Amino acid sequence: MNAPSLSQIKQVAAPYPGLRPFCHEEAEIFFGREPHTDQLLEKLQHAHFIAVVGPSGCGKSSLVRAGMIAGLETGFLVDAGASWRIVEMRPGDQPIDRLADALLAPCALGPERGQGPNEAAILRAMLRRGPLGLVEILRETPLHPAGNMLLLVDQFEEIFRFREQGNADVAEAFVMLLLASATQREVPIYVVITMRSDFLGDCPLFTGLPEAINESQFLTPRLSREQIRAAIVGPARVFGGNVEPALVN
Repeated sequence: MNAPSLSQIKQVAAPYPGLRPFCHEEAEIFFGREPHTDQLLEKLQHAHFIAVVGPSGCGKSSLVRAGMIAGLETGFLVDAGASWRIVEMRPGDQPIDRLADALLAPCALGPERGQGPNEAAILRAMLRRGPLGLVEILRETPLHPAGNMLLLVDQFEEIFRFREQGNADVAEAFVMLLLASATQREVPIYVVITMRSDFLGDCPLFTGLPEAINESQFLTPRLSREQIRAAIVGPARVFGGNVEPALVN
């Protein structure tokens, strides 16, 4: 595949993002993970829940954002189409409240739900009603007939810390909401979590979570030498530059 021209690059200011993860608008400079992106999309064809697992700093978030999400919006998931609402969040210290806020983002349900002062409170109340709270919200917020929702819960391991702080019931309710949303088929909701592999042993703390992860876990592969080379050289070429072979080595 040929690298895009400078005129095709949107919202990309530099060839490398630095230490932060790639975002999905930076797919044009995301190189080296193409086979892994294809594998993730193939998994998503057959499962509405995927756990992307790996050690800290291995590129999980970048793979999902600049690889998988960019592929979804291009229409690579043939059965689902190219119409997607993307909800991105981290559990933090208030997972249900954070989900409600994320649902009001412009790339999620913001255009339909609006930004009224009480809208976030309404969504929080609906999410707290039970495991199908998100499904209920989508019932009341009709999307495009061919529309899908992808809920990305980045750094999912934060839910274990939240539980340890004495919020076991809320943590359990949040995990049950994720699993129920991905299991039902009334509305098209896909759930992807990224999680550090050293927290896998904590998953049995939540009912149904080990089973869901066993069915659709994606262990983030290590980049090969050629893939690392592509990740270094590709972004520079997109911006009309090059990298000396000695520096690449």
